[in-house]
Amino acid sequence: MPKRFISFSPTSQLPSEKKYIMPTFVTVPDPQINGTRVIIDTIGINEDLFYGSLTEAEQVFVWEKVLHRSMDEVFGMTQKRSLKRHFRFTFILNHVIDLKDIYSKADFVFRRFHVNAKSEEEYDSIHCTIVGYNIPKPVELGSFTRITATTSDFKVSANEILPWLALYGSVSTKFDYVKNSVGVRTDVIETEIRLMKHIPEYLPVAGKKIQIGYPGIPRMCIKCWGVDHLKRNCRAKKVEWIDHVAAMRATGAFSDPMFGSWIAILDQNKSH
Repeated sequence: MPKRFISFSPTSQLPSEKKYIMPTFVTVPDPQINGTRVIIDTIGINEDLFYGSLTEAEQVFVWEKVLHRSMDEVFGMTQKRSLKRHFRFTFILNHVIDLKDIYSKADFVFRRFHVNAKSEEEYDSIHCTIVGYNIPKPVELGSFTRITATTSDFKVSANEILPWLALYGSVSTKFDYVKNSVGVRTDVIETEIRLMKHIPEYLPVAGKKIQIGYPGIPRMCIKCWGVDHLKRNCRAKKVEWIDHVAAMRATGAFSDPMFGSWIAILDQNKSH
């Protein structure tokens, strides 16, 4: 029977004599990954030290159910042993995040059920602590930076993205699809640009919704498509994506061929 997770609780319920490392904040340039890295150690199980490991499903549970984040913002995960031999796992994000919400949960416990040799259900209390963050240094306008463009599939080519990026700076002619840790090509296109003005985080490129990433990119709310706030803090009326595309087209700053099949959808909606 697979392990099941039921809850998490603050570590104030644990024995007071246990002492743990509190998070440290580090700001460093990271040429490979555009987003924040959140580093978590598993240091206790029940009332003992923990030298085991967590499955990928358990790590995902921590991210989604304990820290209340979405796996959509996770570029990848890594794991290793800390100097104290604790199991350490890191979430590598595809953008820079506000750490205030996560910092409030820097020390936490979650419970997992399992079945023992007698076919009886038991649970363990796993104690975790966030031991550090790596926050990429925001890019300065006028400087070269590595950017990523995440597509829903491989049908959007670099040539279709290039006209959009060229409106915001001087773009390198070299585009690559990023490969994951086992060498498999992902749906992330990577290139360099001399950024002259900030790029919208989401672009309607050739009939696809493309997410752009680089250090310090102004975040967009996926509810109203405004900037500098996220959906959970949004008080504005919901704006459908296609209506946002129509508003972009209406500015006249983009030619119709750049939108691809979005134009047909817009014209069809207009006819109705």
